Amino acid sequence: LIVEAGALPLLVKLLRTGTELGKAEAARATSRLAQGPFLLRVVNAGALPPLIALVCPLCAGSKAGAGNNACLVLERTAADPRFCELVRELGAVGALATAAHMSGCGWADKARAALHAICPTQDEIERALMATYLENCILHAQRDASASCFESLASLAGPVSKGHDVVFRLSDGEIGCSRLLLARASPYYEKYLFGGTAESASVVVEPDPDFSSAAHRALIGQLHALGNAPLPAELDVRLELICLAAKLRDAPSAGPNAAARVLERCERAVRDSLCADNCLAVLLQLKPCAADVPELVDAAHAVVAENVAAVLKQPEWKEFRKQYPDSASDILEDITLKQASLSEEQASVIAELGGGSGTTHKRLRAA
Repeated sequence: LIVEAGALPLLVKLLRTGTELGKAEAARATSRLAQGPFLLRVVNAGALPPLIALVCPLCAGSKAGAGNNACLVLERTAADPRFCELVRELGAVGALATAAHMSGCGWADKARAALHAICPTQDEIERALMATYLENCILHAQRDASASCFESLASLAGPVSKGHDVVFRLSDGEIGCSRLLLARASPYYEKYLFGGTAESASVVVEPDPDFSSAAHRALIGQLHALGNAPLPAELDVRLELICLAAKLRDAPSAGPNAAARVLERCERAVRDSLCADNCLAVLLQLKPCAADVPELVDAAHAVVAENVAAVLKQPEWKEFRKQYPDSASDILEDITLKQASLSEEQASVIAELGGGSGTTHKRLRAA
């Protein structure tokens, strides 16, 4: 009789736009109607989306009474084979997982019961909980932009555990990762892990063998932290990370690309630390990807030119000449030109002095 009188549209309107008390009462009334032959009427009236919103403790109007009754409706609806997939598509899993995971949520138990109705296995429930936890971590980190938040995200990559759904097989061992975080951070991994290919169906990733395990570990941590984790202290790892991030950055991207952020931070850090002792090592490592970091390569060349005497004595010089003979010849040619220019200046000064003493001439030539 209540349904036939047209109560459902009014209840749905209250669920969407009512006060906290109005939403709670509407959820209670809807929970009593959503059973038996009236369940279809409740679904068709559009009650599920506002009920799902009330389940999430982050949404306005979410209180214990409203949350408990909303979970009850979702549990009954998901238990009906006709509507289980619809409940999933409307985003109930994420909302329920948030409620089930969040400390202090007054309807966490009801949320878990509803999750069990939607997700057939405990593994699927745990994956839903982990995905929601990660989404909340990302939102928290982006909102606060604090180092501790990003470090926490980076630390989620580590020894393989039940909470990981992707494994990187490195030369010195395996490292567990989050498929969600990798895809959120990198268009390349989004396509790789969710592209519907044979590779995306696998949970094991064989990384680029041209880079060390240390570089891959650093990159994975950075991707987990959306490009904001602390940079590795070792220069050689930073240089590898630049080349590796440059390859990922080049993937087509319509959204955020953490690899670009990593590349920018590493480039700035290396440029700030350039000196006579490391400029040649920087050139040796970055020459293959010079097109990606032209300013940094130019800066390293400038430091080499300013410190030629010291650079030529370094053990890396022999390897540099072997790998990049043209660049080495250019450096040596610059030295010759500078020396010739200096000799011309000295000769000009001597000529200007004209009748100066022989001692003065000898001193200038010696200089």
